[in-house]
Amino acid sequence: MGFLKRYFHRPQKLAVRRLNFQVHLWVGIILTLYLVAIGFTGSILVFRPELERLCGLKPWQGIQVKVPVADIATVVENLTEAYPRLHIVSVDAPTEEDATFVAVLEGRSRIKVACGPKLGKVLGEFPRGRNWLDVVQELHESLLIPRRDRGRMLNGVGAVFLLLLNATGLVIWWPGIRNWKRALKVDFDRKWRRINFDLHVSIGFWTILIASFWAVSGIYFGWPRQIFLFVNSLSPVINARPPAISVAPESDAAQPDLHALVARATAIDPGTTIGGIAFPYSRRAPLAILMRRRNSPGYEYVDTVYFNPYNGSYISTWRYGVNQSLGDWIIWLQVPLHFGTYWGLGVKIVWVAAGLAIPLLAVTGLLMYWNRALRRKWKRLGKAGAPAVPA
Repeated sequence: MGFLKRYFHRPQKLAVRRLNFQVHLWVGIILTLYLVAIGFTGSILVFRPELERLCGLKPWQGIQVKVPVADIATVVENLTEAYPRLHIVSVDAPTEEDATFVAVLEGRSRIKVACGPKLGKVLGEFPRGRNWLDVVQELHESLLIPRRDRGRMLNGVGAVFLLLLNATGLVIWWPGIRNWKRALKVDFDRKWRRINFDLHVSIGFWTILIASFWAVSGIYFGWPRQIFLFVNSLSPVINARPPAISVAPESDAAQPDLHALVARATAIDPGTTIGGIAFPYSRRAPLAILMRRRNSPGYEYVDTVYFNPYNGSYISTWRYGVNQSLGDWIIWLQVPLHFGTYWGLGVKIVWVAAGLAIPLLAVTGLLMYWNRALRRKWKRLGKAGAPAVPA
């Protein structure tokens, strides 16, 4: 009988399957705490905006967005008047999740300031201390390691092993052509050990696709430059990276009219709404006006209109998410598919359920190891340590 025929009919007798089982077992045991932490924290962060409103972690959450909102240039003027000694880094327009204008200002330290959506008046500063959701996010992104780049690289290592778990688990999952349908569901009429086995097998199968993508995106977040170069070698990345724009510094140039620049950006990029302004971070950097193609969190559907900050001349427009190659799609999809917050409540619920499946798989896997091996050893130790009963 050939290898493929044996694999399809009697996979349990193959040595390669037994090897996969040992790799899957010990990698899963070693990564148990990591998988529990990463699964729970990721599921929590899917609903971070809703949790912030529920727990009162953001001031001014009771404010409702009313269209039309204030002119963003007026908001900048109000901020300049209220904080004359600070540099405005960026201003984001109101969204469904943040009802106010949110500005980042920089001096000796950075602060976040809220402005009202209707008149653009300064409402106050956001709390500067970390809240519990900040800790959850740091644990998920960088494992609470002070140097976040190292934390993300270590997280990338965990993602590599998660991908290995998925690959070996898929080999082990196949029960043979006669029994494959049984491996897709849970028989709750059986004993708890069998239910635990069915849960591990069936949940692992139904979540392997999204868990594998999370692993790939975790590797990308750990080594973005290296993964970018690898993807670019397979298919050119044309539009998924920001253009390299540099302007010539001018010492005597007057500040351009921000109201006029916002109006020009609206005319240059019709069918969009103002999303924010990113001010130059250096003397050679452009001024960027963000235009939303749709009202969603993040920047995956945002056009960036670049202007010269010295004379107000238009430079170019970067339409992020308007992908032109397979490489563009691969790079662009890493963020929206990883976070699951871009396509409504239904997708969020699915992402939370899949995220909670990861710690559930870790726990059920440990219970399977207990049932198959440790329970017998524990019984033998108990019998060996029991006092002898006299005749």
